[in-house]
Amino acid sequence: MNRNYEIVEGIYLVQGEDELDLHNHFDFVGFDYSIAERKLELHWIRSDGDWVSRDMPQSVRITFRQVSEFRFMPREQGVPFTEDNCINSIGYWVDEDWAEGVIMAEPNQKVEPQWLTAIDFMSGAVLAVQAESADATVKA
Repeated sequence: MNRNYEIVEGIYLVQGEDELDLHNHFDFVGFDYSIAERKLELHWIRSDGDWVSRDMPQSVRITFRQVSEFRFMPREQGVPFTEDNCINSIGYWVDEDWAEGVIMAEPNQKVEPQWLTAIDFMSGAVLAVQAESADATVKA
């Protein structure tokens, strides 16, 4: 997949000089999925926690285009709903027996084309997508 960003250590979105911690500094607020446009947009806003600098960007959006597959696996029962807005990691969903949940690729590891980009949340929910491209937009 063509992307204008990289994911480092499963939680950092790196684009140019920006290295944004999507786990600790941003809250996931939702997604928009258009079947007609084959587009998925994911939305984060800067957390209002006192540990987050007000100099951090206000929001991040990742737009997947030419989506060919989209999956959403439910959250775990009993987990507080406050965990729904916090990502655990961004990696890959692999439909293989050896893979349990979202996996991380090593820095020089070849990512197989059938692997779906996946985000797992602290609530246990997983969002997985296969698309031709993904672009991150950071709003100061």
